[in-house]
Amino acid sequence: MKKILFDGIFVFMLVFAFMSFVQAQSPQDALNQFISDLQKNPGDNALREKIIRLVQTMSPTPTIPEEARRYFVEGNALLKAAKEQKGYGLAIDAYRQCLLIAPWWAEAYYNNAVALELANQFDEAMNVLKLYIATKPGESESRKAQDKIYEIGAKKKLAVIAIEEPSPKAMVQDPFESLLRKIDGRRYTQQVPGATSVLDVRGKVLVRGYIDERGYHEWTSEAGRIEIRGRETTIPIYEHASFQTVWAVSMTFTISEDGDRITGRTRFSDGDIREYIHFWQR
Repeated sequence: MKKILFDGIFVFMLVFAFMSFVQAQSPQDALNQFISDLQKNPGDNALREKIIRLVQTMSPTPTIPEEARRYFVEGNALLKAAKEQKGYGLAIDAYRQCLLIAPWWAEAYYNNAVALELANQFDEAMNVLKLYIATKPGESESRKAQDKIYEIGAKKKLAVIAIEEPSPKAMVQDPFESLLRKIDGRRYTQQVPGATSVLDVRGKVLVRGYIDERGYHEWTSEAGRIEIRGRETTIPIYEHASFQTVWAVSMTFTISEDGDRITGRTRFSDGDIREYIHFWQR
């Protein structure tokens, strides 16, 4: 009898300890962890939905961080001024950064979807609108967004027909432009000591960054955003390492013909020219 009683008390204590541990993580702690995970894997829409549902249970609702608001306003300005695909790509990039910081922001999702549609990125536009609906913007707004998804789906069908029945002009289209469309939105990575080096293709821009234990970081130097001019793009860089006489003269990025790899060749000079080669994979 004493053993049964002791076992019962022991089980109760284990359950109590487990419940206390679960409750120790506040909703804000959970939100911070989810956002950190999302920044390491921006394409995880299931995680985005989880974040949106969590925020809907929080009272008060988390405030929009100032950095996210800055990217949002920047995206709106770029979208308004855009007249071609490159401009839409810059707006999309700004909204993506905003939604990595505040991934529950309904208005940012909607504006991002508008930019994606104008850039003819129909599948992503529809996926982003589904996330907008998940934020529960209201019955009327949800209805409009769902109808917009149907409309974009129709545009996608027309685009497919245009590809299947190319015009004479399209038949002589630059192969590089086709490659750019193929790899737009892709992320390429390589492991480096203590982090993961990242190359993101956003329209005709190659964005450099890295991921470490703190999350995703984008390069802020001039070499952080490179305009892609062809399968091979060379940029001049002048970086001096203070502890030794080594100058970085230029860096060349080469996209493989199948679009699955980007090779970087950095040329250094300290009297003699030397090259270092790096490989980023999908």
